[in-house]
Amino acid sequence: MNLIEQYDTLSLPENDSRVFNAIPIPEYPNFRIAIDFQGNAVLLLTIAKRFKDTSLKNFRLKYLQLEQNLECKIYENGLIRLQTITVITFSCSDRNLKEYFLRISETLIKSIGQDPTHDVVIDSLKKFVEVFKSLIDTPTKTVNGLWAELFLIDYSRNASTLINYWHNIPEEKFDFNAGLERIEVKSSANFERKHIFSAEQLNPPSNTQVLIASIFLKQHNSGASIKNLIERISEKVNNDFEIIEKLNFIVCRTLGSSIEQSIGIKFDYEIAKQSLQFYLHQEISKIEEFYIPNNVTEVKYKSDLTLIKPIDVKVIKNKQQLFAAF
Repeated sequence: MNLIEQYDTLSLPENDSRVFNAIPIPEYPNFRIAIDFQGNAVLLLTIAKRFKDTSLKNFRLKYLQLEQNLECKIYENGLIRLQTITVITFSCSDRNLKEYFLRISETLIKSIGQDPTHDVVIDSLKKFVEVFKSLIDTPTKTVNGLWAELFLIDYSRNASTLINYWHNIPEEKFDFNAGLERIEVKSSANFERKHIFSAEQLNPPSNTQVLIASIFLKQHNSGASIKNLIERISEKVNNDFEIIEKLNFIVCRTLGSSIEQSIGIKFDYEIAKQSLQFYLHQEISKIEEFYIPNNVTEVKYKSDLTLIKPIDVKVIKNKQQLFAAF
């Protein structure tokens, strides 16, 4: 299934909001990829109309609109048909974001499958909608920070493991948290290993090992974008729709309303790869917890890692799943 290639073969239909040029999706007869007269990418579902569910309403978001039981005219394989369907329209002219919508739509189609139950359809559509609801929120992290985290997932030998332990909300103290093993990713655009830490990051619970992944970033027109990294990671996890669903949710929630400007920004992958170093949290200069009064919170400071010897993750003894992914 490649919805981007299929969408690109479609020509604009006549000037009417309920007229679509469409292509059926192989192996998924209840779905069509379509285009409307404005050039928007559209996903047509003939399956949801069979279900009566008041918990799933018609809605209009910043980029996404869902309309149920809509009577439409569909041009398909040279034929015209009138049909009552569910229409999901992505209204954005930005090519990067349009391709991202089509990739997420592939995940939706696979999650619903060929002959789903009522609950599967409703649950999948609600999760799909939640991804796009976050695109009106304030960004929770810079594009540099998110790119660096995605780079580490792509660089690892087991992307699925890293995504499983990736923070569900960007505000969590550690980017990857597997209990006794944790990884915090720090990026630098000025090629200095001077990073800002919260007190909690360098004072984790006892018996917990934290690795700091330090990465240099440089924007480059021929580099890799966030969208590119998502595509690479999706292939590495064999297009497992549950893992990709989490991946997309975190990306959208992190970038929020900045996604249109951020998703296509490119960074030099080779510079990131060559500069990546891991450090043990015990080796990094920090403010010890007993110096921080109980009524003082959210303490942050900058530490210089330049003279600290990095650790080879492969030589760490008694590794568990997270560290063993490298």
